Amino acid sequence: LCAQADWLSASRLPWPLGFTNRPEETRMGMLNWLKARLSGDQTSELILEKREEELHGLNIKKALDAHEAWNSRLKSVLDGTSTESIQVSEIAQDCNCHLGKWIYGPGKKSHSSYEEYEILRKTHAEFHLCAGEILMEHQAGNDGVADKLLKTKFQNLSNKIQLDLVRLFTKA
Repeated sequence: LCAQADWLSASRLPWPLGFTNRPEETRMGMLNWLKARLSGDQTSELILEKREEELHGLNIKKALDAHEAWNSRLKSVLDGTSTESIQVSEIAQDCNCHLGKWIYGPGKKSHSSYEEYEILRKTHAEFHLCAGEILMEHQAGNDGVADKLLKTKFQNLSNKIQLDLVRLFTKA
């Protein structure tokens, strides 16, 4: 994915977005935020003004935040500190979260003619299947396998969803 970050060098976003990287609270554009995330800086936080959050019927911040939260939620399950009862059958479905509802609803109507839409849809589906696989491995007592999946495949898919979203919206 880091090689794909070169694609981000040209600012082709149709909207101004920013992020803060605590504690400095430095505002930067979404491209810089995404580059930071793809290079491994998982501490950078996307900060959007209200008018920037809704694009084409999708609240981008809500979608990205929800997928970021899955990493923490799954870590909590693996380390035994979670109080949630997460079902594989729920987590593995890609149509129930905020982004999934958009992908199969308004996003499909407005963006399905774009190749980038289909790429995002597939990546998002794979992300949820991977989350389900992590949970299944944990439930089977294979915590080492689950942890490795979380730190590698799952994190890569999370980064790819972010990149795919940006690509879709620069195309649209």
